[in-house]
Amino acid sequence: MRAWMRVPPIVVVAVVVVVVVLASQAQTPSADAQLKAAIEKYDRAVQAMDVETVRSLLASDVLLYEHSVRNDGLQDVFENHLKPEITEFEDMKMEFSDVRTTPGSDLALLTRQYKIQGKLRGREINAGGNETMVWKRIGPDWKIIHIHYSHPCPRPSPPPPPK
Repeated sequence: MRAWMRVPPIVVVAVVVVVVVLASQAQTPSADAQLKAAIEKYDRAVQAMDVETVRSLLASDVLLYEHSVRNDGLQDVFENHLKPEITEFEDMKMEFSDVRTTPGSDLALLTRQYKIQGKLRGREINAGGNETMVWKRIGPDWKIIHIHYSHPCPRPSPPPPPK
């Protein structure tokens, strides 16, 4: 009898299972890579004014804050905030810096500074600020569940020194 035929069937099954699992993991991008791809897809879609892709990356219960503005839910966030801003911009240029991603298995935090230039409703825009996004894995996809924009606010002059 050949040597390989003397191997117990359970060992053969175990080896096959290990090989299949390792092969499937090698072909499946990591959660970090999937998150990075989703963020890049969102950024490309905004730049290209592809509002349907932007919409597809928002969770149904997404919440957006921008100073005193609060948009709650997919319909409100998309129709009353993101879509109008994206589609009304002309010659939009975006730049991000200090990008920090804190990934988890099902939730991830993205913080970054942004600069945006272009024309909005006929007015030249050259602005910057901070952006925070919370992404959640919903099924196999990463979706945005929270966005918060903040812009530099003028600070009051310091009080004069005491006399």
